[in-house]
Amino acid sequence: MPMPSFAPARLALALATSLLVGLASAHAGPTATIDTGRIEGAAEGGSAAFRGIPFAAPPVGPLRWRPPQPAAPWRGVRQTVTYGPDCPQVPMTEVPGPGFTGPSGEDCLYLNVWTPAHKPAKPLPVMVWIYGGAFIMGAGSYPDYDGAHFAEEGVVLVTLNYRVGLFGFFAHPALTRESPNGPLGDYGYMDQIAALKWVQRNIAAFGGDPSNVTIFGQSAGGVGVDTLLVSPMARGLFAKAISQSGGGRTRDMARLSDGPNSAEPRGKAWAVSVGVPSDDPAALRAIPYDVVLKAGFGPRLPGPIVDGKIVPEPVDEAMFDGRHAVVPFMVGSNSGEESLLRWLPDAATSYVKSMGLARDEGLRLFEADGLSASAAAAKLWGEALMVEPARFVARHMSAAGAPTYLYHYAYVPLAKRGEAAGAPHGAEINLIFANEGRVSMFGEGPADAAMADLMHDYWIAFARTGDPNGGGRPYWPRYSEASDKLLRFGDDGAAVVKDFDKARLDFLAGVAEAK
Repeated sequence: MPMPSFAPARLALALATSLLVGLASAHAGPTATIDTGRIEGAAEGGSAAFRGIPFAAPPVGPLRWRPPQPAAPWRGVRQTVTYGPDCPQVPMTEVPGPGFTGPSGEDCLYLNVWTPAHKPAKPLPVMVWIYGGAFIMGAGSYPDYDGAHFAEEGVVLVTLNYRVGLFGFFAHPALTRESPNGPLGDYGYMDQIAALKWVQRNIAAFGGDPSNVTIFGQSAGGVGVDTLLVSPMARGLFAKAISQSGGGRTRDMARLSDGPNSAEPRGKAWAVSVGVPSDDPAALRAIPYDVVLKAGFGPRLPGPIVDGKIVPEPVDEAMFDGRHAVVPFMVGSNSGEESLLRWLPDAATSYVKSMGLARDEGLRLFEADGLSASAAAAKLWGEALMVEPARFVARHMSAAGAPTYLYHYAYVPLAKRGEAAGAPHGAEINLIFANEGRVSMFGEGPADAAMADLMHDYWIAFARTGDPNGGGRPYWPRYSEASDKLLRFGDDGAAVVKDFDKARLDFLAGVAEAK
């Protein structure tokens, strides 16, 4: 079905607000009072932006590898017009890697809020974005995540920072003994939960409705969304959830201490390797910043841990047994998820080998599309990593009674037609934020505004009501295993597809559940 063009409406809205913003620019910026003090942001188009708001104390010195502590209050008015530092991470050289944005440091627990320029008549829906980056990179300050267009459409948009790399995900026997009854290891997830608690306490000051919060995230951020669905410590902090390319098959997560490859033995071995053989928590926290930073990009990347508190069990185990939040849920994946192999060149070969006797059947299914053996292995890996798990999570959420909406994103920007075969991992983000005019590694531009507005409006409608439909957009049916219908975003717009990729996904589901 051809896409309707919503771009003129967005342009008209921006023009309608420009005169008011120009008149206001000579005066002080917008202000808000939160639980730690008064802040002043900046008027930008039809939105007010508050950047660099501390939601927790700096996790430095004795607070490294501890749960986030309360932010200190201040006197007077704090300026919140620039982003706080990104959390420590190994710089990557290509958009959207961390090298694309500003400075980083351990004092990084800040969030950012965009809200309409004028006070709303009633509380607005809130959307909280959780970035991806393989748990080793990412920041709420990325230009792709600028929330102005959400605010212009009546949504309060929040982005946040959370600790990544070894700063964010680390376990050691000394830290366990220090806090045996506390949450351990998953400091990045603790940060996400602390930010959501901040939203509950403070978002009304920005016109937001704390009872109508939607969490959404992509890649590692999508994994975070799925994990928050099964974390008892996150219950009641959000009302809806969207997981974009977040997988859902997570049984290979590290456990805290049950085996030589679990998190505590690995943490102890690393500490010994950098000259800290003692079990003194203070000695661990004194390890130089640069040493911890470099460890975040080693042969085995840091990542979430089944710690028993924040993460009581892997997501798929919780889904199988119904131990998850039942909230309106949107989930999906992209048609070119194998693009991640540029960072993980041996992953497809390793996965295919792990399939054992099922390997030949799997490759035949994917080679049937005319793919070479290597391309079929890559496509199989991408669908096993993201596409089948999205359907898996959708099935279990739907079976539990959650209004569930499944999508597949296959749109190729006009500038890339004829070059790209599918939508790479992460390619949907700029369009969902209606930031298609920004420089992007995926090639979006103003010519793709119709798709940007279509997706942006689906996401906003879902945040408002838990149902993405309305506004003349193509109808998006609720997902169930029985009907097996999803919405496919393709070059010609959005269309409902029944039994999408069924033979291949059923095969991959069988492989996953046999392991």
